[in-house]
Order: sequence, then C-alpha cells, then structure tokens
Amino acid sequence: MSVDKKSISLPELPKGKEYEEYISAFLQAAGYYLDRSIIDRGVEELLELDIIITDYNVMPRPKLIEIKSGDWGFSDVFKVKGWMTYTGISKGFFIVQGGKKNFEFYRKKAKELKVGLYAVPDLSKTTEYLKPLLRNKKININDVKTLRYSFWLEREMLTKIKQMKKSEKNKKCYEALDKYYFSINSGTFFTVNIVDRIEILYNNFKDNGRITAKCANELIGADFNEDHDKIPYKLFADTFYNCKYNVIQISTLLEYLSKMAILKNTVDYLMLKNSKYKSITDTSISYFSGIDKLDFLPASFNNALKTLESHKCFSRYPIFWQWFLYVFGGFILLDFKDQEYKLLSEKTGIEIEEIDNALSAMDILFPSNVGWLKVNNKSNILEATFFPMPFRGIGANYRRVIYSNNEENANYEDLNIENKFAYNDLIKWNNLIVDILHK
Repeated sequence: MSVDKKSISLPELPKGKEYEEYISAFLQAAGYYLDRSIIDRGVEELLELDIIITDYNVMPRPKLIEIKSGDWGFSDVFKVKGWMTYTGISKGFFIVQGGKKNFEFYRKKAKELKVGLYAVPDLSKTTEYLKPLLRNKKININDVKTLRYSFWLEREMLTKIKQMKKSEKNKKCYEALDKYYFSINSGTFFTVNIVDRIEILYNNFKDNGRITAKCANELIGADFNEDHDKIPYKLFADTFYNCKYNVIQISTLLEYLSKMAILKNTVDYLMLKNSKYKSITDTSISYFSGIDKLDFLPASFNNALKTLESHKCFSRYPIFWQWFLYVFGGFILLDFKDQEYKLLSEKTGIEIEEIDNALSAMDILFPSNVGWLKVNNKSNILEATFFPMPFRGIGANYRRVIYSNNEENANYEDLNIENKFAYNDLIKWNNLIVDILHK
C-alpha cells in the first residue's frame, strides 16, 4: 500500500502483537466473529485474553484462543486451562509459532486438558496447520492481509489514546476515551447474563453519546464537561472532508465499536433465549414480581428486538458488520452495487437479497434523525455516517486489490471508476492510512 514516495507493508515474520493479529486475520477470514485483547482489571494480576471467537453457524458460544510467538511450554498450556476455568469457557485453543521436537506429546497432554494445541512453524502453510480450527475453509490471502492492516490500524489508534493521555494531561478527552474503550471491549465480558450485558453496554453508549462533540470542542479550548452536541464546522470539515488525523477519528471508532458490541450481544440473546442456554438470557428479576430486565431498556430497543428477529439472516449480522467495517471500510460503491453485494454475501454468508436488511441493523437498534448510513450524491457511495476515515482507507485498498483480479500492485486507475468524486475519495482515504501507518 503506498502514496507518493511513502509505502507500508506487513511484516513477513510477525512477532508479539503482530502475530496475534496475523492469526486473528485467519480466524475472521474463516467466518468467526472476533473479540480481541479482553482485559480483566478485577484480578490481582492483570489478565488479558488474546482472542475470543464466536461461531454464528451454530448457537453462539465463546471459544478462547491464546497466541504465543515466542518460547512456550507446559506452564502456558496450564495457563490456558486456568483461563478457561476462570471464564467458564469450555473450549480453548493455544496457537504457537514455534513447534517442539516432541510436539505430539504436548498436543496429547493439552488435549487431556481440553485445550487444542496448534503450531504454525511455517507461515506459508498456516491454513494447513490450522485446518480443523478454520473449518477446512478456503482462505483468501487478500482478506487476511486486509484484516491485518485493519488490526494494525486499530492498534495504532488505540495506542494513540494512551500516548496522548500521558502527554496531554490537561485534556480530559483522552482519559474519557480510554475508559470508554475499556467499558466497550472488556467491561462486560465477565458479566454472565447477556441481558445485563446489553443494559450496561447500552447505558454506556447513551452516556457517551456526545463524546465526539465533547472531544472536538475541547480541542478548540472549550471545557470537555460542558454540554456539547455538535462538532465545530472547521474540525468537522478537516476530519471528514479533508481527512485529517485527529482525536475525532478515534472517538468515532469507539462509537462504532460500542454499537457493534450491542448488536453482537443482542443477536446472542435472540439466538439463545429459547435454547438450552436459557439461563444466561433470563430476563426476570426475582425480587420484583412482574418486572422484566428488558423493561429497563428503551421502548425503541424492545421494538428493535422484534424487528431484527423477523429478519431472515439476523444471526449473521455480527459477522456482517465486522466485515463491513473492518474490511469494506464502512462503505459501498453504488456504481458497483451488484459486485459489492455479491462480495459481501460471499464473505458474510448473508443472501444478496438480505444485504439491505443487514445494512439497516444499526438504524433499527439506534434510530436517529441523521441515520447511520447515507449516500454521498457526488461520489454515489453509501457511507456509514461518521465512520473514521482511516478505515475507509482499508476499504479503498481492498477494492483496489479485489477488483483488479487480486493484483497487489494494481493502481486505482485499473478499477475504471468513471465517477471522479468516487475515484478521488478512494485515493484520499488510501493516502490517510498510509500516512498514519508509515514509520
């Protein structure tokens, strides 16, 4: 991926976090929903779970994945088993980069602990080594590369919050964003009841509904804690028209991650409420006769449950939205609508005629006057409203490769986009991500 004399590329031998992202990309490309880097601050020693995968081809139950690129041994296998016991997750996997001479012995002992042990000593054979875990699915390597860029970008943006929190201690927005991300990604993971989880996530979303406006106004000298409800126009234009990288790009990412978490747990509830897992979707409040937990959520949310459940493919919506945002960049080229819908269908398992319903999920769950999708009349691009521009660059680069017969060195000119506004937007979004990730 390049712009002018700048270029970015993925490491050929990823280590540490990069190896976690490498494996994560294969898992998402295989059709799983991913939660990553779950932190439990309630234990004496900080607990971080690398990846939690959910398979929506069956009843959605979490599986734990631990990744290690360096040296490892039995103590690591026992640690995975301990995390499984602590979290109540019945299935766990340990994926390492380096094998051992007596690897089959380690695998056998791990299996006795109900831990699936996999080694990937040769990255060119990753699909072969992880074949059972990837459900024998044929993996498109360009999907994997796109997801790796996406995870890298997300890591950089989240790291920026912590860096700015330390260097700009006089600003309140960075501390607020750091707390908001924790509440979205980790704050409810250990809450057993799904309805309780939804309520906490929904209240967090509502309480932080103006966090982007508050961050934007603090950037121009206003008090973060004042009741701001609009982004100042110049900052708005710099962010969404001129593609400047600033805190607004990060806060809008968190807002979408928040909506994604609510959508995922809502689908989990709808799928599990009448299953053998009914106990974790129980909505009754034992000490209040006749009162239901769902009564504490807005009427619009309860109406949304009924609407979503009536959709033929609602169970695939978490997968769909994770692909739509992390791979497609939160936009659809309407000049290529048939191709776009076909590709979305192939990647997410949602029938082409149901794509519009899938795209409506955010508006159903979070009704607003603006709407969460809009058509840019100049470029004829359907865009997720206020979605961060750097991730648009992910989607732009994905189209450049996919629509040019998977040629990594293809140019945007090869897409034959006649709409000059759409063409210019793709270039602009591409350039932004290159600027951010270029070292």
